[in-house]
Amino acid sequence: MVRLLYHCAEREGGLAEYSRHQAAALVDCGQCELLWQAAEGLPAPAGAIAAEPLAVRERERGRGKFRRAVDFSHDTLAPFQSLAREIERCRPDAVLLSTWSEYFSPLWAPKLGHWRNHGVRFGAVIHDPVRDFVRGPLWWHRYSVRKAYSFLNVAFTHDAKVPDTCGLKSSFRSVQIPHGPYSLPIGKAAKEDLRSAFGIAKEATLLLSFGHIRDGKNLDKIIAALPDLPNAHLLVAGREQSGGQRPVAFYKDLAQRLGVAHRCHWHTDYIPNEEVWKYYRASDLLLLTYSQDFRSASGVLNVNAQFGLPIIASAGGGPLLAAVNNYNLGVVLPNADGPSIAQAVPLARGVMGEWRRFSEENSWKVNAERVMEALAVKAEMRKR
Repeated sequence: MVRLLYHCAEREGGLAEYSRHQAAALVDCGQCELLWQAAEGLPAPAGAIAAEPLAVRERERGRGKFRRAVDFSHDTLAPFQSLAREIERCRPDAVLLSTWSEYFSPLWAPKLGHWRNHGVRFGAVIHDPVRDFVRGPLWWHRYSVRKAYSFLNVAFTHDAKVPDTCGLKSSFRSVQIPHGPYSLPIGKAAKEDLRSAFGIAKEATLLLSFGHIRDGKNLDKIIAALPDLPNAHLLVAGREQSGGQRPVAFYKDLAQRLGVAHRCHWHTDYIPNEEVWKYYRASDLLLLTYSQDFRSASGVLNVNAQFGLPIIASAGGGPLLAAVNNYNLGVVLPNADGPSIAQAVPLARGVMGEWRRFSEENSWKVNAERVMEALAVKAEMRKR
């Protein structure tokens, strides 16, 4: 039995939901004693042992640039400090970081490297194996990436690509794991009733954009497609992404200028898990029109496994496009723009999708089994 410390620094959103499902599957597989260290407010899965929670500070909107930088530094470093304390306290066989990032790693990675040298195995789920976004000078970014990978034994990714280590000679294994489908509560209200509550006619083609509102989702291109789709409405469900991203007001103004504001419906407050189903059930198509910088798996797609909406997708490659192509889940666009999105809508509406096969071949059970196979070596060596 492996004593596994599971670390999740997010309280809500896709990464937190991923962590809840993965940790539950790890408990269910029966190969580990799971210690759960997560942000305050994210409950431990049944069967896990609660460890020191990670404090979460509420941040006010409208802070100045310097204040945001200070807060970002604190919010990045504090969880790793708590992790180091918990490793010293509980002495696990292995640690799994589900919200890994390289920011400020020269300040926190040495502590974790110390524990690796003392026999603790480290794994991390690398949701973004190719990081195009650079914060600060390029030399610092590259140095931080190398330090962040320096203590890992295993890097878990959702496709076959080896993570970009910025020149570090790999001291870890890369193991591909599936991103399992999410299982969220579903209510009984009919599609027509939900649309009525949203103020959307039942005969309209309803396009859903779900999740955090940020530039890389090409929401402006979606709005630009609406003049060519006179029967289509757009349902945007998700909160603004902070940190220099375009605000909701930008997109509302664009919709007004294009004369389609009356066909755009905005739900930008926090959406609890028990309310998510309403947006999917009311809709006809799911839009995952990411920019070319996006090469990751999509949590929004994995929520859709319960609902089977046809998908219109774009990205720079990676697990999202592979899933849409391999399981016939919708239409893939080489590059998302207004005309191409407008042309894809009627094509995607008739797509059924092999969602049952997708769910079976990309289960959390398979995810957990591969994780434990990679991290259990330490415990087996200790038994000998």
